[in-house]
Parts: sequence; structure tokens; C-alpha cells
Amino acid sequence: MTQPIRAAVKTDIETSVIREFERPRIGLDDGLLRVESSGVGGSDPEMYRRANTAPCIMGHEVVGTVEELGEAAAKRWGLRPGDRIALHEYLPCWHCHWCLQGDFRLCMEADFFNVKDRFNTLRYGTCNAGIAPHLWGGFAEHLYLAPNAVIHRIPADMDARHATLAVPLGNGVQWAVLDGGAGMGKTVLVFGPGQQGLGCVLAAKAAGSAFVILAGMTRDRARLDLSLDLGADLAVDVQEENLYAAVMAATGGRGVDVVVDTTGDPDGSIAAQAVALSAKGAWLSLNGLEASVPLGEIKKRYLTVRAPRGHSWRAVQTALDIVASRRWPVDKLCSHDFGLEGVHDAILATAGRGTEGAIHVTVSPGAEPA
Repeated sequence: MTQPIRAAVKTDIETSVIREFERPRIGLDDGLLRVESSGVGGSDPEMYRRANTAPCIMGHEVVGTVEELGEAAAKRWGLRPGDRIALHEYLPCWHCHWCLQGDFRLCMEADFFNVKDRFNTLRYGTCNAGIAPHLWGGFAEHLYLAPNAVIHRIPADMDARHATLAVPLGNGVQWAVLDGGAGMGKTVLVFGPGQQGLGCVLAAKAAGSAFVILAGMTRDRARLDLSLDLGADLAVDVQEENLYAAVMAATGGRGVDVVVDTTGDPDGSIAAQAVALSAKGAWLSLNGLEASVPLGEIKKRYLTVRAPRGHSWRAVQTALDIVASRRWPVDKLCSHDFGLEGVHDAILATAGRGTEGAIHVTVSPGAEPA
């Protein structure tokens, strides 16, 4: 008999229990990953406190070593047992219009804005653990490698916790650079110093942006300070400083070329600020579902407005390349590490509860609570 696989399962609102699962039988087209580490995403605390999302093995920023692999899967992915990989959370169909042109984020089977039942739609870290073979999340000793998984190989010597930054830093690459246009000579403003916002700062600077500004609140002081190590040229506490004055002083009154909101803009105020702080021809990546922007100002300033929507393969691979370059102190982002028994505390830490100074929190099977 094979040894059962342990996983931390969300069983109720903000409740996590260690359970055991049978090791799945691997066929020609799939595989099994031994999880080394899995990051706690910025959306995980919201998922954890939401009703009607249990049972679920959470964890969608997954890094590990391929332990078992079917023959067809090995050929399709170019992998063999012993290889180390990082995963996307998406499990796209690979045959629709969007998948065939490389934008699997918009696949009807992967896009949360289109699926009718998110909990029963297969996606790493958010779906029903009752769906066989059950191991759909990274907060477990092993994870099932589905035939439609999106995979990146990582170097043998890359720190697993650093590699879990692939998704949040990949979001930064996507939102600030690939979608936002940050690059050589550009001035960039990022709202929100969470792991996504810090990822945008690092990505923008790594792409050659001339001046990067991060805006946060007084409670974010430690993260604002950290951003200066990750490439930010100016970190503004909006509760202590006038953001408009700070941005205009830094840009000679012209405004910024790129704005990225990572906060979700709960009251709609950031959308208005983004327009007011933009230079002519700027690109805005706005995140508020209920926010609105004045079309007249957009026309007058010749602005491009879009919304951040996940990450592409290119974005995540670029993020992994940034990590592998060792040019940036990404270790400072990886603040706390927990074992499976500490999943509850790890998710709360990401929400700013119970653990001081948490930035990017990881869950590594066998690790002691931070």
C-alpha cells in the first residue's frame, strides 16, 4: 500500500483541517508533483472567509518536483521525474479561440468572469476537493498534474520560496509592463504596496522605467520602505503626504506615463486620481469593479484604459527570469514560511492578522510555523 498524502483542507469559513488522501493513479497523460512550497496569494484571505467554498485545498502559487509522470505527459511538457516546475493556477481547455492564440487567461473554462460555478470549475487552489483525484491545491504534500496544466521549468538551484513569486511577480510583469507599457524612460505610479504592487514596482524597474512611484498608507510603512530596495524611486504615504503634489514634483508637472492600481479601488477614488495624475498618452490599468472614469478627460488626455486580468505564460516566465537573475533582493519579499499545520495562520498573516510584517507568505510541507 502507498502512503496517504496529507493536505490542509478548508472545511468551513476560516477553518483548516489536515486530512489524508489516497495517492492518485497516474496514467499516460498526467503526473504527480511533490510540493516544495506554495505561496499564499493576495486573494486567498478573501477566499478563506467566503462561504460555500469548502472542502477545498487552497494554494495556487505552487512550486515542486515532478515525482511521477505519464509517457504522453512527459513528451507534451518536455519533462521527466526529478524536474522542478512552477505552475499557473489556470487549467484551460487548450482548443478554444483564446487558447489557440496563446491567451488562456480568457479561456471560457479558466476565466472566472465567465464560469457559472467557480467552486466546481477545475482551477488550482480554489476548486472543490471532492472532485477526484482531489489534490487540486498547493497546501498539500503532493499536487495532481492535470493534462491541461500550464507549466514552467525552473532551475535546479532556484530557491523554492523565491520561485513561488512567479505568479504575483508575473502579475506585476503583466499589469505594469506587458499591458501597462512600463519600460525604457517611462514614469510609473503603482497604487497599493501588497505583493502584487511590489511586483509591479520590481517589474517596471526591471523593464527600464526611469521613475517608479509607489503609493500606500501609513500602515504600509514597512512595505513602502521595502519598495525602495526593489526599484521604487519614491514611496508616498498618502495619509501623510499629498500624492498629487508628490507626483507632479517628481515629473516636472507632466504626470506619469503608466498607472497601475492593485488595490481593487473599493470606493472608486483611485480611478479619478489615476486620470488626474496621468500625462497625455498615458496607459492606465484600473482594478475597481464599480469604479468609473470620465470619458471626456480620457479623450482630452488621449489615455488608454484597461483592467488587469491575470497573467500570461510570457509574464510568468519573465518573472522567473527576474528571480533567476539574482539582481533584485527578492528574499526580502519572502517574509514568513509555515508548515501544513500552519496554513490557517499563514492565510491570516497575509490578511495582516496575527503575524507582524507579513509580505509574501509561503506554505512548505514539513516547515515549522514562522
